[in-house]
Amino acid sequence: MPQDCSNEKTLLQDVKFCQGKKSLPGTKKRVYIADVRDITGWPTKPNRDGENFSLENVPVLTGAFTMAQGKFFAQIDIINNNGKLAVEAQGTFGSKTFKCTYTGNAPGTEEEITGLIAELLNAEIVAVVPTRTGKFRVVGSDEFPAEINPSQDTGQAPTDTNQTVLEISADSELPAPFFTGTLPVSAGSLNCATGVITTPGE
Repeated sequence: MPQDCSNEKTLLQDVKFCQGKKSLPGTKKRVYIADVRDITGWPTKPNRDGENFSLENVPVLTGAFTMAQGKFFAQIDIINNNGKLAVEAQGTFGSKTFKCTYTGNAPGTEEEITGLIAELLNAEIVAVVPTRTGKFRVVGSDEFPAEINPSQDTGQAPTDTNQTVLEISADSELPAPFFTGTLPVSAGSLNCATGVITTPGE
């Protein structure tokens, strides 16, 4: 006898777009990266059993990242208009997941940025990406850490770009989930709901 799935919760609802509303493309001029080994606590996936659960809650992580003593998410600056986030489905029906990929072009190919990609090349990492809409999205998790595939190009002609390309990708159950908690950064605590950094003592 077939299993009765009629009690399974469904969340389908209208998703409308108001004409004239802005939908800005791209990401901001930075990305935040941490080594998984430095993360001691993770935000959690949404709880579908909540009374007020809706489509808006599906891709949102709750809780916070906590770090080992003295560790934080490092801010990497990106060339303006040279960052993007892409999500695609992968796998077969019943076992599908998402492939989440952030690509950002960092300026230059000098020692510091070259050292960064050398340090992260075989590391398991997590990236938190601020979008132009002011939201923060996460690539990588404790279950599916991200990996980096960097490249460098010094350019050739005076009009070329000297840059280091950071391609960061991870498998995920959620499509690059949103994060509104706090993120430990070098300057203090970044509130990902507001984009404001609070320094110690404030």
